[in-house]
Amino acid sequence: MRKTIGNNPLDVVIPASDTQSQVIETPGSTQQPAPRPSGRKERLTVHLPVDLIERAKNAVYWTPGLTLAGLAEQAFTEALERLEQKRGEPFPNRTEELRGGRPVK
Repeated sequence: MRKTIGNNPLDVVIPASDTQSQVIETPGSTQQPAPRPSGRKERLTVHLPVDLIERAKNAVYWTPGLTLAGLAEQAFTEALERLEQKRGEPFPNRTEELRGGRPVK
């Protein structure tokens, strides 16, 4: 069984430091501190195409220290940062919970 080193495989090369804040650099924007992730975690279940799941598992298997949860967290973070950059600002908080089930067509 492989042992993992955390959620970010780069932690071995570039250890995270509480005294340094991460900086998000985007083309044409000023530097801004990255929001620090909260320590609280929650389960999220999503259905994904089987071929995407297999690709993710292969990437985790061949990347020492990477976990599926770490890969998913990194992917969600990068995707949300792109959406927020495109929008020009972070999305506001929801006014109600998301509805579960199939979307209405």
